[in-house]
Amino acid sequence: MARILYLALQISSAGLYLYTIYYAFSVNGLIAALLSAVFPVISNVYWMYAITMDTGDWMNNYNLACVSVLIIFGLVLAFTSIGKDEN
Repeated sequence: MARILYLALQISSAGLYLYTIYYAFSVNGLIAALLSAVFPVISNVYWMYAITMDTGDWMNNYNLACVSVLIIFGLVLAFTSIGKDEN
């Protein structure tokens, strides 16, 4: 189960990363896209805020995708730490 979740985490994180770069380029140009590529976590937080302020909606698709990646990350951590032996 942990391997499937880890694969889902990798695919969804890569998709979110690429979409963040695409969105930054389409809204603000090449410099914003390069900064989003160099600082992915900071840019995700920034674009979550920027998209929320543009749409006026906290439950937009970008925010839901970011929260989904965080939930999958938490599940991966939970499932990988459950099987470890405690000495």
